[in-house]
Amino acid sequence: MKARLFRVVTFSPDPANGNPAFVVTQANGASDHALTAACAMLGADILAVIGAGTGGETALKFVTPAGPHPGAGHATQAAAHVMLRGGFDAPKSTACCVFRQANGERRVARLEGSRIAIDFPAMPGVPVDRTEELAAALGARPRETLVAPFGYVAVFDNAAAVMALQPNLALVCAFDRNAVIATAAGNGDSDIVTRVFAPKVGLPEDPVCGTAHRIIAPWWAKKLGKTTIHSRQLSARGGDLWCENKGEQVAIAGETCLVLDGAVRILD
Repeated sequence: MKARLFRVVTFSPDPANGNPAFVVTQANGASDHALTAACAMLGADILAVIGAGTGGETALKFVTPAGPHPGAGHATQAAAHVMLRGGFDAPKSTACCVFRQANGERRVARLEGSRIAIDFPAMPGVPVDRTEELAAALGARPRETLVAPFGYVAVFDNAAAVMALQPNLALVCAFDRNAVIATAAGNGDSDIVTRVFAPKVGLPEDPVCGTAHRIIAPWWAKKLGKTTIHSRQLSARGGDLWCENKGEQVAIAGETCLVLDGAVRILD
């Protein structure tokens, strides 16, 4: 089967920054096994698969080299770019689309100027006393710690402290969550800064992590007394996210950049 293949950089307009993700379309009928093999062949961490549309909604699922995956923020953003902005040869002018994920959840994506915004369920963090363990894992002592289903959050006094972290990845892996999120108030260029470490799922440091902002955006919105939070990810690639606290949902927006538009063979 010949499917359409895209590579989209998310949360940055610069191909050298942000978090890239692969997206395939026109792969209707391909098995999860075949899509998993294609993901591994591409050397991708995750592959977003856009399926058929029905009832005003478009099917969207995800696979990794290990098999089906519930989804990732940046891969959803990449799929939204393909739906809303198209490829090099067929730009779209659609302002909004609705994805229906394999687990039945809906994701509404829309153009907001130069950015694409997507609504995600909030994932509120709750205070937890893991200060000593997080200090050992990150190499610096946080002033507050939180926990959510996705990971632990370590809040530091300033952006410089987050930037200087040199985590012990073996200790990060020992936590009973997939990620450790370090965050602090910004230094003037953004409201907050973030770094995300997830070696347990193959990401020593996540280039830009949308899911983490489902936890920290509502927390920072309350702390700062703001509805919209501009977050800067301080990874080597770096990226920017604009997050709107909407109560039970968080709208996560960022700029995107198409870097590849072609085809891939998917073999069962």
